[in-house]
Amino acid sequence: MAQTRLTKGVLYSAVASAAIGMFMPAASWAQEDTTTASESGQLMLDELVITARKREESLQDVPIAVTGIGGDQLRDEQITDLSEIALQVPSFTFQSQNSMESEMFIRGVGSVRLNGATADPSIGTFLNEVYVGRRGSATPPIFDLSRVEVLRGPQGTLFGKNIVGGAINLITAAPQDEFDAGGSVSIGNYSSVLAEGFVTGPVTDTVSARLALFRETHDGYAKNIVTGQDLEDKDSTAGRLSLNWDASDTVFVSVVADYSQDRAGGPSRHAVDYPKTPGFGFITPNIPEDPRVNVSPYDQYADRDTAGLTGRVEWDIGEMSLVYLAAYRYGQGDGRWTQAGAASPPSITDSTLTQHELYQGVTQELRLASSQDNAFRWVAGLYYLDENVKRVSRNTATSFLPGGPGGTRDSLDGDNIYLGYSDTASYAAFGEVEYDITPDVTLAIGGRFTHDKKDLDTRAVILDYGLPGDILSPAPLQEEYDVVQSEEWSEFTPKVAVNWTPTEDALIYASYASGYKGGGWQGATANAVAAATPYDPESASTYEIGLKAEWFNNRLRTNLAAFYTDFTDLQVELLDDVNLTLVVANAADAAIKGVEYEVRVLPTEWLTLFAAGSFLDTEYKDYIDPLRGIDYSGNQLQRTPDFQYTIGADIDHRLTDNLNFIAALNYSYQDQMFWGPDNHNEEPGYGLLNGRIGIAAADGRWTATIWGKNISDELYRVSIIPFAGDEVSLYGAPETYGVRFSARY
Repeated sequence: MAQTRLTKGVLYSAVASAAIGMFMPAASWAQEDTTTASESGQLMLDELVITARKREESLQDVPIAVTGIGGDQLRDEQITDLSEIALQVPSFTFQSQNSMESEMFIRGVGSVRLNGATADPSIGTFLNEVYVGRRGSATPPIFDLSRVEVLRGPQGTLFGKNIVGGAINLITAAPQDEFDAGGSVSIGNYSSVLAEGFVTGPVTDTVSARLALFRETHDGYAKNIVTGQDLEDKDSTAGRLSLNWDASDTVFVSVVADYSQDRAGGPSRHAVDYPKTPGFGFITPNIPEDPRVNVSPYDQYADRDTAGLTGRVEWDIGEMSLVYLAAYRYGQGDGRWTQAGAASPPSITDSTLTQHELYQGVTQELRLASSQDNAFRWVAGLYYLDENVKRVSRNTATSFLPGGPGGTRDSLDGDNIYLGYSDTASYAAFGEVEYDITPDVTLAIGGRFTHDKKDLDTRAVILDYGLPGDILSPAPLQEEYDVVQSEEWSEFTPKVAVNWTPTEDALIYASYASGYKGGGWQGATANAVAAATPYDPESASTYEIGLKAEWFNNRLRTNLAAFYTDFTDLQVELLDDVNLTLVVANAADAAIKGVEYEVRVLPTEWLTLFAAGSFLDTEYKDYIDPLRGIDYSGNQLQRTPDFQYTIGADIDHRLTDNLNFIAALNYSYQDQMFWGPDNHNEEPGYGLLNGRIGIAAADGRWTATIWGKNISDELYRVSIIPFAGDEVSLYGAPETYGVRFSARY
């Protein structure tokens, strides 16, 4: 069956390529005329410049599977979080448990819940090259960006904090030497307001600045009819100040400071009966059928504050350039929610979690690079990251089941708290060399040596046993403990790539790359022995071939990649629904094969068509569930659909000398996927339709649009927790719509 899925993927790719060919005559290699549109008046696709390899270069010249989204597109589509980015990127899925636990998977690789202070994400998030270690509590909203770059596969050479599954680079808009200002306001249903603006320009002859402000609010998509509280609402404010200083002819300094604040009622959990698994039926009876209605007896909250300060110095020293990067990232998240979304009765237990997370990260990086104009080029550097995480989780539970001390009711009744403190020091030395064997063929060799040291101080305290006479703490905690542990891990991750440019508009590459993610300890365990037992690091090796080409004088762009990833000691999160805890275990090995494509075509001067997608074949190898002894070998990797795609069109048509008609429509589809490695609980395939239509000034000074997201009001889930034959579910946003006006000086 695995081979059949991959065969179908290749077949579907061929069909997609044939469909694209219907727009144009038979393809041939693009002409070698590199004249730009502004110089010749020719119609051609826009170029996006990225820094995925620590230098500025066209996305089409980068021999990596990377998707770039420009700042104008982010603003026009009102993209403010990573879940909307995932819809447009091949092999990328996004789910979320709560404001502190976003769950990202790229090419089948990801992490579920970072409920331990020492846990690392498999997908790295970077803000202006600075690693953000806690993707929920420390990740600011998306606003006033120059672009987003999503790199797929291991990034184990040039990136700070060795990345095993993929990297998301958020690049903020830089100050300009000339005055500019702009902003937008969008209002819609659920009383939504999205407003952002910026002003930039020179402060002195050598200093320029940029100030950007952001505000987003909306009422809850769900309602607690017991307390009257809005859930799944948003109240977000953020600001960023950037300074550029030309200190001399050879020294350039930039400083970026940012702050954000989020306040909300948090997620609304709704239990759904899972007919394939027999259960007690204590959750789903007698609760509202409407998934947007919540009946928890407790008030909830989801608060987050983030801040950061980044400094960067670039020194041109003749044939070399030196870059020094220093940064501090801060994040604090606080949340409270009920696990089942229902009181007891009807639930087996009325369990409420209260969580606090504090993150502080200090980054230091030094890079020295040769001139990029030589046939032999190189970059080398040193990297240091110091992370401190404090994580507190309190479980307050009440059970209505009959029974006395020592029974099931006793284990589901009471109050306990877990406190985890983690200090991580990560050191790395890295380098990469490139050599032009011929003018058209380039060999690249690189590597990174990473050493991680993690210290853990974790305690579990029983605050209340529950009813008089009870002897058990709420599961999973069996006894109080105080554990102090320390571990060190080291890994060398190499990379080898060969690039061939048969014409100026085509790049063919083949590469081998590896990545690594450090080990750690469980976040909430039953006893001291489990708390002191670490899980091992995971590592991945990926073999990839790719083609990036532009055809017909750059009016058609096709980017293709095929890869095979071999995972060793893959870290998998398992839900122990008997002891009610999440367990991280090394799942032996896994194999992932896939094909990805991104296509963009400009058939006329006013119409752009695009498509992107992936076909994946994933499999656990030699995987025995350590909790139950069940053999999961041959199962599909969790949170990974066999295929997904997005298609769409952008229209910018001149109506008069001063007025344009603008419109956009895109549809993103994700096939059925399994929520866990046991391949039991599944999410059916679903698609989301987004669009906008309006008018704009021909000179780009203003736009007015009507917009809609999830226009078909698709009901889909972004998270589930299997429990007692039910699936405690969180749902994605419903249909939203409104109007938007933007203006620029």
